[in-house]
Amino acid sequence: MPYCCVCDQTVPAWLPHPHAEQRSPLMRLLDTVGSDLSMYLCPSCHCSDRDRHLWLYMNAAGITAQLPGATVLHMAPEPHLERLIGACQPAHYIRGDLHPTQAHHERINLEALPFDDNSLDLVICNHILEHVYHPNKALSEIHRALKPGGIVVAQTPYAPCLKHTFETKTVPDAQTAHLLFGQADHVRLFGDDIVDYFHAAGLQGDLLKHEALLPKVLPADYGCNAREPFFVFWKPAAATAQSQADKTPHAEPQHA
Repeated sequence: MPYCCVCDQTVPAWLPHPHAEQRSPLMRLLDTVGSDLSMYLCPSCHCSDRDRHLWLYMNAAGITAQLPGATVLHMAPEPHLERLIGACQPAHYIRGDLHPTQAHHERINLEALPFDDNSLDLVICNHILEHVYHPNKALSEIHRALKPGGIVVAQTPYAPCLKHTFETKTVPDAQTAHLLFGQADHVRLFGDDIVDYFHAAGLQGDLLKHEALLPKVLPADYGCNAREPFFVFWKPAAATAQSQADKTPHAEPQHA
């Protein structure tokens, strides 16, 4: 029987996305990886498949075990994940958004983070990089603000069949953006070069496949898309100074 890891309940069946028929036909043709719209919502707590999958990934990678006492920046926090992360008692849990709608969320621009160098243990910015105008700048800011060994989780829709990320020279209107990028407020569709963006910013890591981290998690039972990998990267432990980099071997992340 299907089980929701967010509300910790068995459910009769997953609910499809209420507007699945409105998906861009180009996203279908490109076989874009993102949500599985056929089993999108939990009928009990109404979390999405993205919420469930990310929580499973974070637990399997050992990231949730590192949350107590950590300094965490969570951009555009998903309500269900915000509750779960807060319950893990990080020392500093900063909820940020470019346009906050909650009183306890801070106005934060991912392209100009208001944090000191080497000050964050974890940055969670899911489904944001497809919205920002300068992803290279955003990832550079994340790298700067992360502590050595700090982790960034950045789930993002992408089309592996595209050799390069697809953008237009100017920001398209909402209808065109929906067709080309899958959503009216998206400004790009990442391609198979998605990892290059993280590496160019000085971050290490890769897209970890579902079967590698969650070999016993059947997608239909847990309501997630097995094609969606875990976007997890980290700042090398010796990234603070070149002199240290010459002397100190790069430490493996705790989740590896």
